[in-house]
Amino acid sequence: MSLYKEILPVMIIVLMFAIAVYAEPRVTTNSRGEMISVPGIGAATGLSSKAVGLYILPLLTLIVYTGLLIIPKIEVYHHNLEDFSDQFWGFKVILVFSMGIIYVATLLPNLGYFTKLDPMLMVVAAVALLFFYVGYMLNFTKRNHFIGISTPWTLADDKVWEKTNQLGGKLFWICGVLALVTMVAPPGSWLWLILLPFVLVAIGMFVYSLQEFKKTKAVQDARRKKKK
Repeated sequence: MSLYKEILPVMIIVLMFAIAVYAEPRVTTNSRGEMISVPGIGAATGLSSKAVGLYILPLLTLIVYTGLLIIPKIEVYHHNLEDFSDQFWGFKVILVFSMGIIYVATLLPNLGYFTKLDPMLMVVAAVALLFFYVGYMLNFTKRNHFIGISTPWTLADDKVWEKTNQLGGKLFWICGVLALVTMVAPPGSWLWLILLPFVLVAIGMFVYSLQEFKKTKAVQDARRKKKK
C-alpha cells in the first residue's frame, strides 16, 4: 500500500484534533465543567469532563487507525490482504470518516447547535455508511485473522471463508438499511435497530461458518473414502 494513499485518513484525523483545539474555549459546560458526550433529543444522555469530551474520539480514532496500519505487518496471510488492498484502504477511510462524523455530531450541541434537530441523525447516518461499506468489502476479503468474518472454521477453509463472508456482506447491508430506518423510527429505537441486528449477525455468522465447515469436511471425507 502506497503511503500517499494514507494522506486522506490522516488528514481527517488531523482535522478532528484541529476541531477539538478550536472548540475547547467555545464549548459550553455545566457548573462542574462537564460537557455533553452523548447527545440526545432535547437533552444530554451522557456527560463527561471537557478534556474527555473533546479529545477521546480523536484519540480513539488515531489508535484504531494506527492498528489498521499495523495489521498488514503482523498478519500471517499478508499476501491475502494485498488481494483486496483497495477495499481495505477504503475501509480505513470510511471508518475514520464515520468516526469524524460521530465526533462532530457529539460536539455541535456543546457549541449551541442542534437545539431542535436531533444530532443522533448524523450518528445513525455514519453507522449506516459503515455497515454498507463493510457489506461491500466482505465480498472481496480473503482469508486473514483481522479483516472480515474470522472464525476458527473460516480460517480453516477458503470455501467456508468465502461463503460466510459473502452471506455476511448481504446481512451487513440489511443492518445498514435498518440503521437508516431509525432516522424515521420513534426515539430510542436505534438500540434495537442497530445494535441488536449487529449482534444477531455476529452470532449467526459464527454458527453458519461452523455448519459450512462441517458440510465441507463431510464432502472431503466422502471423497477420500471413494479414492480408497
